[in-house]
Amino acid sequence: MPPPTPLAPGHPVTASVLITDPSDNLLLVHPANGKDAWQLPGGIVEQCESPLDAVRREGREELGLDLDIRDFDLFAVEWLQATRPGRRDRLAFLFAGPVLEPADTDRITLQRDELDSWRWATRAEAKELLHPAIAVRIVGPLQTPGGAVYRERRHEGTL
Repeated sequence: MPPPTPLAPGHPVTASVLITDPSDNLLLVHPANGKDAWQLPGGIVEQCESPLDAVRREGREELGLDLDIRDFDLFAVEWLQATRPGRRDRLAFLFAGPVLEPADTDRITLQRDELDSWRWATRAEAKELLHPAIAVRIVGPLQTPGGAVYRERRHEGTL
């Protein structure tokens, strides 16, 4: 039997969602490992899965919610250059998610092996709580269907 074909070189892909409440606060989640910064709900896009399908799946898995996210809710796509040797560049898809009412948040059920808590944060709080590379993505109005932005983040001289 021949050895398995190695995966083609490429970029890992992530998909995250900006979920707000009626006061425009952002929903943040905290990883269960306790050492990482607060994050936006989302994660790795699995093989044979689209970024849109991945962000919907992550909403179900991480929050226990079926999020109504559509293709035109794409908020931004960002290419992120690797920050250390041995790491790969990646693509990050960010979707503008739904506005959750209190009744919706009462239904949040965290995936406890991945997340230990969630919270609402103002934009200013989010900038302090999120990793700076994530915080920079959440500028401007969040509900702008069809207004997607493409960005590249380079780290000149870090590799």
